[in-house]
Amino acid sequence: MKSEDDLHKKLEVNTLRVSLYIRVSTEDQAQEGFSIEAQKRRLLAYSESQDWEVYNIYIDDGYSAKDTNRPAMVEMLKAIEKEEFDIVLVYKLDRLTRSASDCDSLLKLFEQYKVKFQSCTETFETRTATGRLFIRLIAQLAQWERETIAERVRMGMEQKVREGKKPGGKYPYGYDKQGKPIPEEFAVLRRIYDMYMKENLSFKKIATRLYTEGVKRRGYDWTQSTVGLTLENAFYAGVLQFGTKTADGKYIQRRKKERVECIEVDGKHEAVWTKQEYYEMLDLMNKRRIGGNSRKREYWFTGLLRCGKCGGSMYGRLTTQRSRKDGSIIRTPYYWCNNRKQNGSCKMPMIRQVHLEHLVFEHIKKVKADHCLIKQTDVDQEIECTKKIRKLKSKLDEIKKRKKKWQYAFVQDSISVDDLRERMAEEDEKEETILSELNVIQIEKKSNKAIPDKIYDLDELWEKLDDEEKKEAIQAIFKEITIFTDLENVKGVKNRFFDAHIKVKYK
Repeated sequence: MKSEDDLHKKLEVNTLRVSLYIRVSTEDQAQEGFSIEAQKRRLLAYSESQDWEVYNIYIDDGYSAKDTNRPAMVEMLKAIEKEEFDIVLVYKLDRLTRSASDCDSLLKLFEQYKVKFQSCTETFETRTATGRLFIRLIAQLAQWERETIAERVRMGMEQKVREGKKPGGKYPYGYDKQGKPIPEEFAVLRRIYDMYMKENLSFKKIATRLYTEGVKRRGYDWTQSTVGLTLENAFYAGVLQFGTKTADGKYIQRRKKERVECIEVDGKHEAVWTKQEYYEMLDLMNKRRIGGNSRKREYWFTGLLRCGKCGGSMYGRLTTQRSRKDGSIIRTPYYWCNNRKQNGSCKMPMIRQVHLEHLVFEHIKKVKADHCLIKQTDVDQEIECTKKIRKLKSKLDEIKKRKKKWQYAFVQDSISVDDLRERMAEEDEKEETILSELNVIQIEKKSNKAIPDKIYDLDELWEKLDDEEKKEAIQAIFKEITIFTDLENVKGVKNRFFDAHIKVKYK
């Protein structure tokens, strides 16, 4: 009589698909045992010894295991949710995660999608309570080790700063790898300071001037952001800061987000400007920020707009002018390309929100006109698609029943292993053909519903909505709106619409 294990072995005819997950942090890269190639060799050899089919190899090069927000990890988790493979294989558990909470979440996800987790250097069983407890204990130890190392590194960096030495990382623009000044770059930094303090130029105007002159920042264009960050950097005033100060006299490390005591000392490197110049500059920045318009504004198209000239994002800004009639302030919302805003590299003109509103409703008018002509056709196609889908799903159910029938016949010794493989291959081929047909029909069905129903009522409701409601309505319908025009400036067309058109993507 056959045991239950024998039956399971006989039913496991199809080869198990395994995905290899490899991770190295910047510290691990120096260790041969943890290198990408070393892990890959071990994992491939282990998979071959188990007769597993390698489905994919996911590699996170230079990423910490403190969380799961890593490119290859994210890609692998999506594949798990699609049930694309059966096993996740790692060199060691800490290659997957060093966080106990993340380990627990990953184990639950693996269990939910019936994916087995395996380490080729550690022995544990994920299908038993004891095995899962053992894995969690290992994860707790890995987390403790990571936090201990991080604490030691932080203390070492803190001590370096107290000694007036840079705690680590690359030296900023203006210095070579040894921290020595680069005269040409020092001159550029001094020019930036003078443009801001003496010529009273904004960050954006400084970036535009440098872009026009062809001045680069280590191969990249200067932008509004990089100009601002450069001027705010205390390092150029000869000061070393271990973190960023907050209102209560503490600072927050950018990555850790942990509040600790602020350390600020004079460095041993050569400064670009004096401390007095630096603090005078910070005072001016604060005055400009306070004097600016910090009112909350409602831009209806925030996050949706793309530039048709360069593909960049477009952002809202508010212009103000005084009315000639009564002297009141008139505020007009505009949108402009981020690449034009940062350094003037794009020539897309600014476009008023009211102009965009006009373009959107012209688009809606055309959609409604087309809809009246094709509405009945869509209904007929919808009915036909539904019938086809129902028929194909019925065929898939029949294939599943036949597969079970062949497996049962094999268990009863009615057919041989070769017969089972041949018949299962035939059924797999039929199933693949039907799934392909089903996918095409479902895409067709979805395309018939590509335009959201909400769009047909928007023009009738629009005038009854306030700014916030208008923004919510636009954001609920559109995924992306791209603006196209051949113009590079719109001088002379004040308060009139210029020649432009849009292309949209719906949600």
